[in-house]
Amino acid sequence: MIPHSVYLIFLIIHLSAFALFTGTLIANMINSNQLWLYSDKDPAITKALFNTTGKYNRIMGICLGVAVLMGIAMMIQMHQVYGPQLWLRIKIGLLVVLIVVRIFYSRNLSQLKKGINNEIKVSFADLRKKISLFQFLSIFIIGGIIILSVARFN
Repeated sequence: MIPHSVYLIFLIIHLSAFALFTGTLIANMINSNQLWLYSDKDPAITKALFNTTGKYNRIMGICLGVAVLMGIAMMIQMHQVYGPQLWLRIKIGLLVVLIVVRIFYSRNLSQLKKGINNEIKVSFADLRKKISLFQFLSIFIIGGIIILSVARFN
């Protein structure tokens, strides 16, 4: 009974972290839309919105890390049950793709930060396209992960 209770604790933490990651990503997308509206109009508001974006990204990184760690902990306990199933292998592949997308997103954010601080000349329109693409890819991947978690198949 105790190993199953530990598994359920890991599952609750895993789902909570993943839900917080997803909600923060959506809030970050809303914040980014506001940032693009003010990027050419008011530098003070643009900097404030960009600082908020940085805080959202920190929260998302922590949540994704906790979700991955709890997923690993659950796999350690239930490896024989879930390990050979196809849905989980696809889900892990999507997770790796999500991490890669988040890395590319972070690189574009560092260019945006330099542009906002007038360190380099950047095209806000090009950065907006790239960042929006990475945000929508993240949402699409998260949707795939959720579908695979609900509709488990072998």
